[in-house]
Amino acid sequence: MSKEIMSAGIAGLLTSGLFLIVFGIGLGFVFMFLPTLPLFFLGLSKFPRLTHGAIAFAAVLITLIAGPASAMLFMIFLGVPTWYFSKKSLLSVPSQSGEAAWYPVGFIIMDLTLYACALVALMTLYYTGQEGGLPQIMSQNIREAFSGLESEYGEIVEQMASGWAFLMFPVTIWLWGVILYAHAWLSNRVLVRRNANSRPHMAIEPFTMPAWMLTLLVICALASLIGSPSMSFLGKSVLLSLMLPYFFSGCAQMHKSAKTWPSYRFFIFFVYFMVFTQFWPALILAGFGLWHQIKALRVVA
Repeated sequence: MSKEIMSAGIAGLLTSGLFLIVFGIGLGFVFMFLPTLPLFFLGLSKFPRLTHGAIAFAAVLITLIAGPASAMLFMIFLGVPTWYFSKKSLLSVPSQSGEAAWYPVGFIIMDLTLYACALVALMTLYYTGQEGGLPQIMSQNIREAFSGLESEYGEIVEQMASGWAFLMFPVTIWLWGVILYAHAWLSNRVLVRRNANSRPHMAIEPFTMPAWMLTLLVICALASLIGSPSMSFLGKSVLLSLMLPYFFSGCAQMHKSAKTWPSYRFFIFFVYFMVFTQFWPALILAGFGLWHQIKALRVVA
């Protein structure tokens, strides 16, 4: 028992230390998720229950050093999502073949995306009483962030601030979801090599999302077209954010379809290279995942 408590304490200490270093130095958005690695190593191991203690210990240390606001930020964006991801990943049921059927990673991504969208909705509601609401605040933040650029970029910055401010949340949520999954995959991969894992792999198998997700997409699309400025901002942000699980679904379908191709690995590498350098191919994969869900519903009907 003392060894398990020590493991939780070390994980909590590493998590809080990484969090304070990353946010103190300002290493950038990608490195912001490094504090989740110790938690994933613990949460996906053979002792997942220790994650609760590690997260709580890290939150206490962050509160003592950086204050309750930083601890709240850690819990909302890193602690709770990592705990949920790890907990759901270890759920399984016996299959007909006798092997365990693990909880689909795609559904975990869907749940976390809905969680992030709920936070965006709460933020929009919180700023509704202020002049201009959340859209005005986001636009002003963009202007201040790029205020140091030369005057010839002023028109581009103004266009971003006035017409594309709603993209800030979807881009952040997409990166948040992708990096969380990458850290979970990496942690589980290391645990497998050490024979300390609970789940055999973290690959995303083909999955079909529930029909109500389509209804939610339609509601967001209508809100973006006919709602008030704040409601339109929320509708656009959530609509694009909800395409994240469809992106993962599209990736799973792509792997399944291309697995028998002669140049399978090169094709997959090329697609992901385009996704991470151009981004627009990610929307094509998301559309592929959306088409797969619509196709599945039509088959059921």
